[in-house]
Amino acid sequence: MVSTSYTKLEKELKTLEADQAALPCVDAWTIKDLLAVRAWWTERVVDWIEAGPTASLELPAAGYRWSETPRLNAAIVKEHAAESYESLRERLTRGVERVLATIDALDDRALLEIGVFGWAGKWPIARWISINTARQYTTARTYVRRAVRCGKLGR
Repeated sequence: MVSTSYTKLEKELKTLEADQAALPCVDAWTIKDLLAVRAWWTERVVDWIEAGPTASLELPAAGYRWSETPRLNAAIVKEHAAESYESLRERLTRGVERVLATIDALDDRALLEIGVFGWAGKWPIARWISINTARQYTTARTYVRRAVRCGKLGR
């Protein structure tokens, strides 16, 4: 599912002209901003898993609670504002490669059973991966398509 949803998103991104990365996409974000956020979450879910089953993690990030993800996402956008669109696409691609390697390295028990990773609470790691990758790529693709369609209408 990760690979399929990412492939669809990447196919959409390949059709963009360089200036289209600046199109408004969702809320106040551009397509480039959206990629910064998606890359960050992709990287983080792998970091959490690589920290191990018994790691003590401050989730979703140091200084943020889950109820503050909009504030965290805004900080991610700001932090990566100077990063190029191409660099963000490359980071997302590398992140997806890490996710797929991580999935391959885990056995079914680690992926599917609740409680294997203590920090994951009541969800199995497979759900954490899905929420932070495949689902986000699917929604990102929708936002990108809409932004491009609206951008063409406005030209």
